[in-house]
Amino acid sequence: DLIKQLKGLKEIKPRNEWVLLTKRQILSEESGVSVRHSMSNIFAVFQWKLAFAPVVSVFIVIGLFGFANTTVPGDFLFPVKKAAEIAQIGLSLTSEKPEVHLRLANRRLEELSSIAETNKVRNLAPAIKEFQDSITEAVNGLSQSDSATLKDLAAETQKMEVTKQRIESVLGIQIGGETGKFENQLIGYLISDLEKRSLSEEDQKLLAEAKKYSEAGDYTLSLEKILVLMNQ
Repeated sequence: DLIKQLKGLKEIKPRNEWVLLTKRQILSEESGVSVRHSMSNIFAVFQWKLAFAPVVSVFIVIGLFGFANTTVPGDFLFPVKKAAEIAQIGLSLTSEKPEVHLRLANRRLEELSSIAETNKVRNLAPAIKEFQDSITEAVNGLSQSDSATLKDLAAETQKMEVTKQRIESVLGIQIGGETGKFENQLIGYLISDLEKRSLSEEDQKLLAEAKKYSEAGDYTLSLEKILVLMNQ
């Protein structure tokens, strides 16, 4: 009898309503699992991007400053280079600022030399203006310089004058701006500093020559005599 009953169960079929309901439930669960899985993947990718965003930003900034460092006044990325220079000036001591400005002026001269060699005519005016602005800033801070800084300024100024004369010869124009005023004031401070020292008779002759050249407007020769005295 039991075997007959079991065989009879095989012939029993579920109602269509039950089959449809069960199918809907199964499909609904599968859909929910799929959505949750997709959302989990999206969230994981988003977290990954957030984690690496600072690293990517650092590389972009480094690359930007790297490109900007090769620019000259008038180029698109030059303001980035200029911003770094302004930060350098801001971090310098008051007594060091004239020397920093003078070094920047020499950098502008090097850029002018590059501009002249590559015939970038549109960059000439911005580069000359940047050079003159740096000299003006150096003049404004000169009175704050100490004896050690003045010596460094003398050497840097001599280098600047040689480069400036060469570039003016190539371009056929004067780019001095306040260069003469700066050199005149600097030599005045240097001579005043040297007069406070105990000088030998020979050194006093060199100092007198430096004064004579300075009064004649020949600042290059005047600086040469002064540097000889300061390096003894």
